[in-house]
Amino acid sequence: MVAVFARLKWTLTTGRLRTARTQTRVATAIGLLAGLLVSGLVAAGLIALRPRPDLAAPAIGAVFTLQLLSWTLAPLIAFGIDETVDPRRFALLPLRPGTLQRGLLVSSLIGYLPVFNAVVMLGAAIGLSASAAVFPLALLCCAVQLVTCVVFSRAAATSMAALMSSRRGRDLGMAVGIGVIVAYLAGSILLNSNTGARGGVGTGALTVAGALQWGPPGSLAVLPVAAVAGDGTRLLIAAGTAAVFLALGWWWWSAALRRSLTTVPSTTAGSTPARAGDLGHAVADGVRGMALLVAARDARLAWRDPMRRLPWVLVVLFCVGWPFVLRDTPAGVYGVVLGSLLVGAQTANHLGVEGSGLWLHLVAFSDRTRARGEMLGHSLASFVPGVLIIAVGLAVQAVVRHEVPLLPAAAGLCLSALLGALGGACWMSAALPFAMPQSRTSVFASSIPGQKGRSSAASLGVLAIGVATALPAVAAAVAALTVDPAWGWAGLAGGLLTGSVVFTVLVRLAADRYVARGPEILAVVSIGDRS
Repeated sequence: MVAVFARLKWTLTTGRLRTARTQTRVATAIGLLAGLLVSGLVAAGLIALRPRPDLAAPAIGAVFTLQLLSWTLAPLIAFGIDETVDPRRFALLPLRPGTLQRGLLVSSLIGYLPVFNAVVMLGAAIGLSASAAVFPLALLCCAVQLVTCVVFSRAAATSMAALMSSRRGRDLGMAVGIGVIVAYLAGSILLNSNTGARGGVGTGALTVAGALQWGPPGSLAVLPVAAVAGDGTRLLIAAGTAAVFLALGWWWWSAALRRSLTTVPSTTAGSTPARAGDLGHAVADGVRGMALLVAARDARLAWRDPMRRLPWVLVVLFCVGWPFVLRDTPAGVYGVVLGSLLVGAQTANHLGVEGSGLWLHLVAFSDRTRARGEMLGHSLASFVPGVLIIAVGLAVQAVVRHEVPLLPAAAGLCLSALLGALGGACWMSAALPFAMPQSRTSVFASSIPGQKGRSSAASLGVLAIGVATALPAVAAAVAALTVDPAWGWAGLAGGLLTGSVVFTVLVRLAADRYVARGPEILAVVSIGDRS
């Protein structure tokens, strides 16, 4: 039965690629090559630690700990990463929980992400092998580490499956995601602030890594080093710690799996009745009225849905907190531009968000005037709060860093990138729409199989258009930094002009394409209702 699970997962993984279009295959191949390149670079860095066993064990032990945290928290942050291992899909099959658990374990080890992790683990095994004789033991430890990550990831996802299907669970996932990002930003700021202190960043990092190697799963990195040193006591302690930890994870997953297969979660489908004042105007005439109607609707949905609130929290973090990570970088006020691109990306795939409900828009807004108003409304819902957040981020950075003369250049850079990304988001929504899951009944329903290539291409397209639009403002920002801050005013005027032109042209083109190819777009995005 375990072999059947493996064959099914392999068929699903390769079948999607075989049946995909040429563009999707190319995008998938590029993504695979990029993933292999990144994992290969990480593996090369771990291999470089081989001549230093005293550094290899704590450093790789810290990598093991971070890897486990990533695998465990991913289901909470991303609401599941693989719908093919959802235990609810097998609830009606005559399978014992133990057989199902082993099958899900093997199937979880088949896919792109496990391959990338296996490359990193191979580099870790070589890095831990001070001699060739200990390489088999190091390879075994890395294999156990990968299995441990999968076990705890599946245990966490299975345990949270019932909760994550509710509104409370989505709020929890959003809070966990925000907490991870805040912890990263706080750690980066703390490390950067201690670069000039006695001992520097390296001493603090080694202290933390040294402590992590005594606990699970960092103890797996100690085993090869202890075997070479002949330290039997430390070898037994490390092996026992890793074995007990893996056993606890397996027991947790088993208990959660049995509970998921034998109980039905209680859900509430009620909602607060709408007040008369919430409905606003049902019909809007002209571009302006249509834009205001759509913008008000988007703002209300963003306030109510945790999945729409989380991106805005990330925008705040990247506009206000992220530039502090660039502590020693000159003109760090320019770091707010990353948040500007994220603001523009909030409008991306706004047609796919509607799912099959897009047909109502096509019936009601079938003329070009209202289609342009709809495009402008989606952009307006992102532009207004985005500009306020960007202004706060620029003001904070300018005051803290004493870079007030660079404010005009930074504002021009951010506004041009924002307008370009907003226009690009409207265009990509109409030119390359993709389906999004409309059902939130499963923690594993985080993406639409077969359209990941389209979603990646659309996201990269939005960012590329935003960056290209900001190029004139980039030149002015460089001149303001190196020649005279007065160039910043030219960058502000040029950035507004360039961004406005690009935004206007792309919105018009997107509206025309939306009206001309509405049924084709509906056929693509409505697939999300069946996911």
